[in-house]
Amino acid sequence: MLLKHMDYFQQKPETLPKTTILLNHEYHPEKIQKALEQVYREIMTKIEFEVSAKPSKAEKAAQGQSGFVPVAVRWVIERSNAWVERCKNLVKNFE
Repeated sequence: MLLKHMDYFQQKPETLPKTTILLNHEYHPEKIQKALEQVYREIMTKIEFEVSAKPSKAEKAAQGQSGFVPVAVRWVIERSNAWVERCKNLVKNFE
């Protein structure tokens, strides 16, 4: 998706704040960064990656929770991916 909109980042003035891209633990920012820098070297001066916090077992126990605990930021990421892909996974699962 970023590659399709690379012209936006190339034209974006460096005086504007960096665009923050939220990632969950399944994504590897260093791999994404290398791939983007092959297309546009100065991309990291205009974007930054933020990996969502994943609660540890101790943190979940302190809150009285166990097992699967939804991470608020992850649902934003998953919902955004669904919008971009036009909910293709939901359509496949429905059929």
